[in-house]
Amino acid sequence: MQRALLSLPDKYRAVVLLRYRENLRYEEIANILGLPENTVGTYLFRAKEQLRSKLLESWGDPEKSKG
Repeated sequence: MQRALLSLPDKYRAVVLLRYRENLRYEEIANILGLPENTVGTYLFRAKEQLRSKLLESWGDPEKSKG
């Protein structure tokens, strides 16, 4: 997980860490980073998609192993 997190672009990693490690609200993150709140949401969405993809590459997709 740490490797996947470190592989994110800085702008996405910062938003993820502020949201999930520091438990900040979108409004607080937006103020800290000087971004619109909608951009914070977009960055979080994109970061989670990238993390999901990287983790599936590393650990495999459990949905594909069913059957």
